[in-house]
Amino acid sequence: FFFFIPLLDCSRARATRPYSGTTSPPHTSSMALAPLEDAPGVDISHDQDGGLFKELVTEGDASSGSPPVGSKVKVHYVGTLLDGSKFDSSRDRPGFFEFKVGVGQVIKGWDQGICTMKKGEVCTLTCRHDYAYGESGHPPKIPAGATLKFEVELFGWKEERKQKWELDEAGKQATAAELKEKGTAALKAGSNDEAYELYVDAASYVEGESAEPARALLLSCQLNAAAAALKLKEWALAEAAAGKALAVEPASVKALYRRGTARMHGGDFAAAKADLRAAATADPKDRAVRDAFAECGRREAEAKKAEKAVAARMFS
Repeated sequence: FFFFIPLLDCSRARATRPYSGTTSPPHTSSMALAPLEDAPGVDISHDQDGGLFKELVTEGDASSGSPPVGSKVKVHYVGTLLDGSKFDSSRDRPGFFEFKVGVGQVIKGWDQGICTMKKGEVCTLTCRHDYAYGESGHPPKIPAGATLKFEVELFGWKEERKQKWELDEAGKQATAAELKEKGTAALKAGSNDEAYELYVDAASYVEGESAEPARALLLSCQLNAAAAALKLKEWALAEAAAGKALAVEPASVKALYRRGTARMHGGDFAAAKADLRAAATADPKDRAVRDAFAECGRREAEAKKAEKAVAARMFS
C-alpha cells in the first residue's frame, strides 16, 4: 500500500505523521531550466519560468476568492506521470486531504497553484520536477527528474484564527459571533456544508463557558448546525448537534424537533417520537412538530410493513 503525501520537507513530515512516501528537496541548481513544452493551460508560476502550468477543468465560485497563504485547504487530487500512469490519489482513501497552503507543507507547484483556485474548481497542475519532487524523484513510483500532473479539486478552506486558549471571554464570544454570522450567510446562499462547518467552529469557541451570553450563543450555533446538517441529509450530524443544543437548553422545542427529525430519517422511530412528543407538549401550536410526528408514524408503519414482507418471503 503506497501512501503518498505531496510534502516538500520530508524531515518535518516524518515528525508530524507516519507515512511511507518521502520527498526530495527541490531543484537547487543555478542553471535555468527549460520551460515545459506542450503543457496544457497557462503558466502560473510566480517567476513565469515555464515550470508550472494550470489547465481549468471546472470553474469554481469566484465570489469567495482564493485561499490566502497560511489557510487550511481541503482538496482531493489524482497524481499521474506524463504517460498517464497514476502514482497516487486521495480519492482512493477516506476523507479529504487537508494542509496549510503556501507555507512549505506541500510541493512548490501546489503551494503556488492551489492559491490561484476558487472553491469548487477542478484543474490540472503540470509541475516540472523543480516544482514537484526534484532531481531525485521518489522511486519506484516517481522517477528522477519527473514532470508530474495533478488533477486537483478544491472543496474549501479555513483561514487561520486565534485558538480558543489565546482569547479572553469577550474574544471567544466575538469570534463565535463572527463565525456564526458567516455560517448564516453561507446557509442563505445554499452552501449548507460550509454553513455547518462554520457553526461547529463557532460553537467550539463558547463550549464549556458558563456566562449566559456564551451559553445563548452556543445554543444558537448548535441549533443552526443541526439545521444545516438536516439540509445536507447528514442525520447523525444533525442528531449530535441537536443533542448538544439540548444539553444547554433541555426544553428547546427547536432542538427536540430537529433531533426528532434526524432520528426519524435515521430509522430510530421510537426515539424520534419521544423527541417530537416532548416538543409538541412544550408547544402544542407548532404545526411543523405535529406534521413531523404524523410523518414519523407513517414511516414507522411502512418500515414494519416492509419487514413483514421480507420475513414472509424468507419463510415462504
